[in-house]
Amino acid sequence: MSKIRTAILGMGRMGKIRYDSLIKHGSFEIVGLCDTSLDNMNGYNEPKYESWQECIDQAAPAAVFVCTYNAFISDIVCYALEHGIHVFAEKPPGRNLSDTLRMKDALEKNNENKNLVLKFGFNHRFHNSVMEAKALIDSGLIGDIVCARGVYGKAGNPTFATDWRNDLEISGGGILLDQGIHMIDLLYYFMGEFTSVQSAIHHLVWKEMKTEDSAFAIMETAKGQVASLHSSAVQWKHKFNLDIICTNGYVTLDGFITSTKSYGEETLSYYRKDLGGRTGKLGKPLEHVLCFDVDESWDFELMDFYNALVCEKKLEQGTVEQATYVMGLIEKIYANVYK
Repeated sequence: MSKIRTAILGMGRMGKIRYDSLIKHGSFEIVGLCDTSLDNMNGYNEPKYESWQECIDQAAPAAVFVCTYNAFISDIVCYALEHGIHVFAEKPPGRNLSDTLRMKDALEKNNENKNLVLKFGFNHRFHNSVMEAKALIDSGLIGDIVCARGVYGKAGNPTFATDWRNDLEISGGGILLDQGIHMIDLLYYFMGEFTSVQSAIHHLVWKEMKTEDSAFAIMETAKGQVASLHSSAVQWKHKFNLDIICTNGYVTLDGFITSTKSYGEETLSYYRKDLGGRTGKLGKPLEHVLCFDVDESWDFELMDFYNALVCEKKLEQGTVEQATYVMGLIEKIYANVYK
C-alpha cells in the first residue's frame, strides 16, 4: 500500500512532534514542510515552503497537519477541505466558536462522496492514565460519576505577557484556551454535556495582559453531576490533577508525562467506598495505584487518524462535533469577558 502524502504546516514545537510521530508510524510520506521561519525547518530534507498555500498547491498532499498559530487555523483547514484534502489540526480549533463552526461548515460542504476526515488534536484523551480511568469508570466497578474536580496549571515564563498565546488577535484567549481546554475536554469526555456554567476569569498576577492568567468554572449536567475547573498560569509548581467521584468510589489522575517532564509522575489511583472501615480506619480505603512512564498519546492519536483515513473506521476522538461542543463551552466560560 502506498504511503499517504502528507504536509506539515507549522514547524514549531508541535510540528516537530507530529513529524517524529509520522516518521515513527511509517505509513506517511512527508512531501512538504512549511513555516514562516526557515530556521524552524533546518535539518530537515523534505521540500520547504514559507507559504502554506504554496505548500498545499505544489506539494499536493492527501493530508495536512496544521500546527500554526490559532489565528490561521480556520483559513488553512477550510482551504484544504475545499481542495479535497484530509486535515489534522492542533487544538484549539481556532480562536473561538465562530472559527470552529466555519471549519465544520467547510467539512459538510466539501464532504459529499469524498469521505474527508477532519480531526483536532486533543491528545490528552490518549494518555494511558486517561484511557485506564475511562475503562474503569465504564466498567461500573466504582459506580456512577457524581462530581469531578480538575486542576491544570503551569507557571508563566519571563516573557509570558508578550507571548503570542496572550495576544488576543492571534490566540483568541489566554490560559484557558491554551491549556485549560484539555481539562475542559476531559471533563466533557467523562461526564458528557453540561447544561449550566458559572465562571470567573481573572488577571491575578499579570495585570497588564488582555488575556487571563486564571480561569475558574463550575459546571452541571442535566443529571445533576457537578464539575469544577481551575485553569492557571500562576501555578508556580506545574500541576495536573483530576478527581472523579463516583457513587461507590473514586479515581484520581495525578501528574502527566509531557515533553517538559515538569508535571511529575503520571499515576492513576482508585479507591472503592469502604464505609464499614474494613481497612481498620474510616476514610482510608484500600488504594490501588497504576504508574505510567511513557507518553504514547501522540502515536495513539495518529493511529486514530490513520484508521479513519485508510481503514474507514469512525473517528473516535477529536471529531469536529466534539471540538464544536468544547469551544461552545469555553465561549460560555468566557462570556462577557472578551468583547
